[in-house]
Amino acid sequence: IAIQGIVAYYFNLYRGLWRFASVPDLVNIAKSALVGTFVIGFVLFLLHRAEGVPRSVLILYPLILMVLWGVPRLTYRVFKDSNLKLNQEKQRVLLIGAGRLADMFIRHANASGIYQVVGIVDDNKKFKGTNLRGVKVMGQFADIAQICKDSNIQAIVITLETVSAQIMKSIVDNSLSTHCKLLTLPNLDNLNDKGFEISKLMPVTIDDLLGREKIDIDWSNVAKKVQGKSILVTGGGGSIGSELARQLAKLDLKSLCIIDHSEYNLYKIDRELSENSELLIKSLLVNVTDKAHLFRVFSKVKPDIVFHAAAYKHVPLLEKMPCEGFINNVIGTKNVVDTCDQFKVKKMVLVSTDKAVNPYSIMGATKRIAETYCQYKNKHSQNAQTDYIIVRFGNVLGSAGSVVPLFKEQIAKGGPVTVTHKEMTRYFMTITEACQLIVQSMVLGSKGDIHVLDMGKPISILSLANRMISLSGKVPDVDIEIKITGLRAGEKLQEQLYYDVEKLKHTSHKKIYHIASSKDFKPNYHELLQQAIKQAINFNETELNQSIKQLVPEFVQQKLTLVEKQSKI
Repeated sequence: IAIQGIVAYYFNLYRGLWRFASVPDLVNIAKSALVGTFVIGFVLFLLHRAEGVPRSVLILYPLILMVLWGVPRLTYRVFKDSNLKLNQEKQRVLLIGAGRLADMFIRHANASGIYQVVGIVDDNKKFKGTNLRGVKVMGQFADIAQICKDSNIQAIVITLETVSAQIMKSIVDNSLSTHCKLLTLPNLDNLNDKGFEISKLMPVTIDDLLGREKIDIDWSNVAKKVQGKSILVTGGGGSIGSELARQLAKLDLKSLCIIDHSEYNLYKIDRELSENSELLIKSLLVNVTDKAHLFRVFSKVKPDIVFHAAAYKHVPLLEKMPCEGFINNVIGTKNVVDTCDQFKVKKMVLVSTDKAVNPYSIMGATKRIAETYCQYKNKHSQNAQTDYIIVRFGNVLGSAGSVVPLFKEQIAKGGPVTVTHKEMTRYFMTITEACQLIVQSMVLGSKGDIHVLDMGKPISILSLANRMISLSGKVPDVDIEIKITGLRAGEKLQEQLYYDVEKLKHTSHKKIYHIASSKDFKPNYHELLQQAIKQAINFNETELNQSIKQLVPEFVQQKLTLVEKQSKI
């Protein structure tokens, strides 16, 4: 008895929780019984050559011991599991994918008692009709809606190890008519044999729906380029500017200066970075339209690199207030560009937009003028020591004022979700992805470069609305109405990332393209720009619109509706 007790202690047999007895516990029981039998038999042989001990005892002993140790444990677990099933109402779920993660989920679901796995669907035909831990593979993705209806499914959990954008869209589209929430497993990158916390399933997000490839940035090269440098970010409290500041704060900079004219936004990013970074961070309330203030900041900070992200970007709003849009987007950019030139800043990166290409809006036209002024300065700078680089991309998911937060708010209120046109499409990428590529463009770019980020394929706004409603567990046009409101002034059905005359060339980064274009300027370009600046400052809208048309000949301004005219201040 003493020998067997010591062996059992060695194999931690008394530390296992009976409530969660499983295969590893049974393996330990078997090891303990077999090793104990061997040691006891060896001791008996040394004492009296095991005389009087039948050989059958040495065979039956470990078997009986395994039964006596194992059966009570398994019985107790089965009793507790069945009692849990009786006392707790479990959520009925359908799994998408019949692989390793599905097996792990079912095992954890049985132990936790939170979910009841009713069935599995998988487009791989080899799984059709098979069972996984007693759960049947009931069909393919196309059968999701019918299975959810017939089996009273409450939630759909994606247990595929890799999910492309196409597969995710297929899953979401086949779930549109259900009232089920779509969930994914947490932290798949860190998943191991211990599994995951089943109570922490995560909802499928719009980022998952895009399914964009993970961006690989050459951070070592970026770190070398900015090491010991002073960097200034304008509009540092906004969506793009604040994310740029977060990424730059992780690098070995001399200092990081963030300027913004919004006190609250500046306070938020300053507090966040001050708590999480040892870098010298200066957060200053500055309006880029105030050149004197910019001069004072530059003279103190002496930046080596400037990221200009400050801009007004709300299209319909700026259609009603073109002077304000011009002052901020054009005069503000001109002030930053001129100050960079004056202080011989090494590089300035202008954050631009696809709306600057063949613009239909004041916002797009003013951003195009900002682009052309950077190009103009590259050719006509007296110091010629600053490289002005332009980075152009489309919509950013979740940025302030964008369509995704608007849809989320409308869905939360129960609708309607407003879409301006059935055929409208937009390019999308995540804020993190956009800012990583902006930083990489700074490293790759030189004087006069325009970089265009690879945005993937344009996405239908109507499809986006349908899928976001579905992700919330609602049915489009049944639970939540989708209302087509008509195009607003300044809006285009489709955006472009580059002009037809601009030729795209690959860079060393597969997600960044270089535009080979040579901008020719009218002899009176500078006079036209100065004229437009005076008109904007004096709020002469009619004359300003004419000047913008001269500066951007391809600008097509749409007329405001009667309601929009009446709402102008």
